[in-house]
Amino acid sequence: MHIPNGLSQTRLFSLVKKQLRQGTSARELAMTIVLGTALGIIPVFGFITAVCAALAAWLRLNIALSLAVLYAVMPLQLLLFVPFIRLGELIFSIRHLPLAPSRIVAALQADPWNYTLNIWESIAGALGAWLLVSLVFGAGLYYLSVTLIRRYRD
Repeated sequence: MHIPNGLSQTRLFSLVKKQLRQGTSARELAMTIVLGTALGIIPVFGFITAVCAALAAWLRLNIALSLAVLYAVMPLQLLLFVPFIRLGELIFSIRHLPLAPSRIVAALQADPWNYTLNIWESIAGALGAWLLVSLVFGAGLYYLSVTLIRRYRD
């Protein structure tokens, strides 16, 4: 990696590290990681960056770090979208949402309004499943993060 103006990689790393630590405790850093991770896998697309920044600001967490974590885990959002829909269907006894292209076309041709309602119902179920998973996973990630941050912090 080429760094201009004689700024060494070690110095750049230490500047970034200092900025990320500025005024934060291990618990605040861990909460920032949990917030970014939980919002990064939410099964809703389009506005999560603004929500993450607003929540981090409201909770007085490190906004830059929360957004960095959010963007780092966002590929998981795509991977977990269908599993969250299926988990929501299972937990909340929601009717199965057909996702195969031929079945989507058939459902839209048969009753577009009903299929639209089915999509919204499935997304609501996916959000419920995400909330339950995030609470359990978030608690574990929080305690793991606090432990690791305290152990490796200078």
